[in-house]
Amino acid sequence: MEEKPIEALIEKIAKECEEANADKWTITKIVKELSAEESKGIKAMRKKAVEMLQKLDPKAAAIYASFQSMQVRTSSQLIEGFDRGNIIKSLLMETNVPRGVAEKIGHEVEEKIKDLEIENISTSLIREMVNVKLLEYGHENIRNQYTRLGLPVFEAGKKASEGPYGSTAIMAEYNLLRIIPSKLGRMHLSGEIFIGELQDFSTKPIAVNIVPKAGENPKDKIFNILEKANKASRFYSWRPNFFAVNVAIASNVGKKTAKDAAILFARASKAIFLNRKAVPAFNTLALFEPESFDKGIERESIAAAANSLLKSGSEGPAPVFENAIAVDTKYKLKLLHKHTPKTVLNCRNAEFALVNGIAFEGKGLCNFSAINLTSIALGCKGNETSFFEELGKKARAVVELDKIKRRELLQKNYIKKQGIEIEELSSAIALDNLGEIGKTAVGTEKANEAISFAEKILTELKNHLPENFVVTELKNVQARKRFEAKNKKAFRKPEKIVEEKRIWKSKIICKNYSFAAKAENRKELNELIDSNVRIIEFEEKGK
Repeated sequence: MEEKPIEALIEKIAKECEEANADKWTITKIVKELSAEESKGIKAMRKKAVEMLQKLDPKAAAIYASFQSMQVRTSSQLIEGFDRGNIIKSLLMETNVPRGVAEKIGHEVEEKIKDLEIENISTSLIREMVNVKLLEYGHENIRNQYTRLGLPVFEAGKKASEGPYGSTAIMAEYNLLRIIPSKLGRMHLSGEIFIGELQDFSTKPIAVNIVPKAGENPKDKIFNILEKANKASRFYSWRPNFFAVNVAIASNVGKKTAKDAAILFARASKAIFLNRKAVPAFNTLALFEPESFDKGIERESIAAAANSLLKSGSEGPAPVFENAIAVDTKYKLKLLHKHTPKTVLNCRNAEFALVNGIAFEGKGLCNFSAINLTSIALGCKGNETSFFEELGKKARAVVELDKIKRRELLQKNYIKKQGIEIEELSSAIALDNLGEIGKTAVGTEKANEAISFAEKILTELKNHLPENFVVTELKNVQARKRFEAKNKKAFRKPEKIVEEKRIWKSKIICKNYSFAAKAENRKELNELIDSNVRIIEFEEKGK
């Protein structure tokens, strides 16, 4: 199955050696040596080719090595090796240029880049160089087809200072060019870390948790909450979240009024968010009185509003947001009727908020980043000291990014006008495969040793991270795909991010890590609540 792709890689390397002015005898020797090797990736095979060239033809080796050092920053936020074939393909796909002209321009642009000795280049710069060549050859019409529409960096910065700017591609490029230091940008592009919502890095905080105020009449409260959600959707990257809506509408009213108000809230939500824009993420219903509310709200009214909202979410078309239940004791679940929630937020020891799937004590998130633990583990080759040195390096990078983002947002007047207090927001750092990483990093197969290794990772991170950071499991789809692609490409390891099943048995992990554990029956649900797991996904078997 792999024979054909490997042959194609060897043929590609032979062509590259030829372009580096290696003679046919040398190329034949390299091809023969590579063919005898076990299956390896293009990176390892090129490294072998350079080693052989250094012995057989040092001059060609220097040229070949310079070719391989050229890397391209793509529009999809990845770093890839330069390949002029991509220039030819894009010209043929996007324009009606003859193939011969496309190949000639691709070759000349490659030679120009080599002459300039540029190690890092963006696809936008390559496109500009191609456009210059098209004009030189009199193909103005084709240049008009191939040109890139965008803004100068100065204009992008000006728009970003005035308010959130909607062009994802332009703002992602702007942040990489002007805001984020190149060393940190390269760590994101190479898949070592992940910067969440890169396009909003200098213009928006990540997420908000909307806690309604008590004291207004139920109808006013409902529309005040929904108005806040609509407004927040423009100034935060992720969908807004609600907390304790049922408690707010139950304050100072009886059971029946609370129930009716909950029904009105559900109907108004479906009407306002009908087009699926600005849809809230989590609507966490509390079965206790949160600290921000006055005491004395009737428990029956709180439960009635919660049950009505759960019922409305289970009827008719899909609800506009996901209802979760927050409890401070497992016995409060008895207040619910037949409408068992799929998500339980455990506030037994602390009043957590559920913000876009992350549980922490805070009002929202300024920044979201992730560390590719699997990549660190595969790269350290069983050396635990090396693993934790690399982990510390990545953690420091994430902290530096957080400081830069906060500094940028504090300078934005439109953020201040919205009353968004950046200093009061937390930041999140996500980890992949925490419960399984010991197996990859140090080869442990024992469950207790894997848990101990995970605990050590959290302890090490605590030494590097400010107190306003929450450490969470990696569920972000974009980050997961980027990490898996990076690990497969660099280490030939198509490892998937797996569900962490055992870590809830560790008190240290439950205390310092936001993750979701699954319960398949009431007994497991109660056990997880007693273990202080923050998020429990509950789905009874057979239902």
